[in-house]
Amino acid sequence: MTTVTRSFHHLGLVTQKPVPGEMYFESLKVWGTDPSKNPNKVEWVRFAPDSPMASTPVAREPHISWQVNDLDAALAGKKVAVGPIQVNANIRIAYFYEDGALTEYLEIK
Repeated sequence: MTTVTRSFHHLGLVTQKPVPGEMYFESLKVWGTDPSKNPNKVEWVRFAPDSPMASTPVAREPHISWQVNDLDAALAGKKVAVGPIQVNANIRIAYFYEDGALTEYLEIK
């Protein structure tokens, strides 16, 4: 049995306007900032109208993100709202509600 570890990664906030330093993630059609460059670990996200995530809660609500060592094990027993999604070769994400808050689990390999 895998022991799941998690650590706070960022607070995700949705915006409709470009933000300095944002990067484009082609696979999701979303722009995002690097939370490690923000003193409060805030990630700003902005969705293209044709983003596969544009109609999901992720495009409408703030989220709290936790980095986990094993995404599949961390999601066991949870009702996943979005994902899991392979962002790139090294990153997978999934979203669910925990205590009424949209929560992201992020796995970085």
